[in-house]
Amino acid sequence: MKKTYPLVLGLLLLAGCSEKALEVQNVNVLTTDNYYKTADDAIRAVNAAYSTLASPDLYSRTIQMAQELMSDETSATGSTTPSLLLMREAEADASNEVYHAIWSGCYQGVYRSNLAITRIPGVMMDEAKKSRLLGEAFFLRGLYYFLLVQHFGDVPLILKVVDVSNPAERQPGRAAATTVYESILNDFTEAEKRLPATYDGDDIGRATKGAAKGFRAKALLYRGNLTNSQADYAAAARLFKEIIDSGQYDLVANFRDNHTNTAENNKESLFEVQFSSTVNPGAFCDECGTGGLRPLEMGVRSRAYNNVIPSEWYVKQFEPGDTRLLASIFGPQGSKFDGLDYYKILEYKAWTDIKPADYAVRKYQKDGGNEFDWATGSDVNMRLLRYADVLLMYAEAVNSAQGPTADAYAAVNKVRKRAGLKDLEPGLPKTAFMEWIMHERVVELGMEGHRWHDLVRWKQAYRQLTEKGRPFDEKKHYLFPIPVKERQLNPNLTQNPGW
Repeated sequence: MKKTYPLVLGLLLLAGCSEKALEVQNVNVLTTDNYYKTADDAIRAVNAAYSTLASPDLYSRTIQMAQELMSDETSATGSTTPSLLLMREAEADASNEVYHAIWSGCYQGVYRSNLAITRIPGVMMDEAKKSRLLGEAFFLRGLYYFLLVQHFGDVPLILKVVDVSNPAERQPGRAAATTVYESILNDFTEAEKRLPATYDGDDIGRATKGAAKGFRAKALLYRGNLTNSQADYAAAARLFKEIIDSGQYDLVANFRDNHTNTAENNKESLFEVQFSSTVNPGAFCDECGTGGLRPLEMGVRSRAYNNVIPSEWYVKQFEPGDTRLLASIFGPQGSKFDGLDYYKILEYKAWTDIKPADYAVRKYQKDGGNEFDWATGSDVNMRLLRYADVLLMYAEAVNSAQGPTADAYAAVNKVRKRAGLKDLEPGLPKTAFMEWIMHERVVELGMEGHRWHDLVRWKQAYRQLTEKGRPFDEKKHYLFPIPVKERQLNPNLTQNPGW
């Protein structure tokens, strides 16, 4: 319980002051009028917009847990959070706290991005650095809206700091998803114009030109899925090809390096959510304070909560000899944890004792012990966009626009080669080639938050989930509901169909 006596003491002191004394402005109070004055203020404003990505509402915990559990790559356990389990079993309603967390987390990011975009132009500072910071803010606003439109469809499109005294601004209606996509693409385009190709020192990890281009291409691909637009597929393919041809990015030799804290922001990474397990994470993120909670939620049994585990279906998708299997999952024969054969960690006598329910996610997990606690979290960054994803999306965009080409084959085969697999059979028809792309996205990107959105944009969720015994209503579940709390605050928010 909070103690109240400091407040009482403060009121007594105020009672003894003269009216003139009370009129003296407290210069220590920060407002939008006296804060955005220096280059450091501008940097902190953008850092605040970044830090929302690392919040518990988004990639520290809730959004990535929801994405994983909604997909067919995972299984729930007896300890899975009830609100997440209700979502997975199609029993949640619009009052579910997970929907509200994702919505509010994204709009907090939008608000902070809008503050930066609105206030930084008036700061007296180096113009080149000012332009770069604005580019970062445009990138982040585009990213937050991309998350919103993927999960909720039509959403309020707020592109400035809201005047809360104006009801029309305070309680906006929903903009069509097509309009939101236009704004997203504009923000990523503006960001790309302003951002550098690379950074050094403490700035490594900030949004780059390649990140903006990559997410713009991804948004075009997703919009193409939504509208079956051949123009969007072709435009996405061109942008992905520019990234490929730039020579700036490549696959790292060791697949595992994409999911550890020792090889972060490497040549395969276009953009990561930066986590730190220190109280003062440094110049990049003033407000992070704690790291990610995903490893605690999805960790090895007896070492963490083990609330989300790989599904038996997911494990079976790996072809014989695929080196990504042991890099992605604890459990199959040969996997080790804390320097021991995994079955020994579970106190079994042999590999044959391990059951599918014993498996655990290895991606973003360290290989020994419980390396963090609730006070700090894990310092392993979440990779939101990496070069392997670019290659596979490029192949998909090309195939959707014109069918398989030599370049599309080369992109998929490059990903397979790193995994120790042979090239795809040449001469596949368009549908068969797409099936292989879908397969590669599972084994390459599994447990990284992509599968649920892939199923949704391909309109495959109903078939894939119901075949595995999961309930799914095609008229309802392709979108999350608008949270009840938000509709109570804003009567102009309509609800998604079926909710």
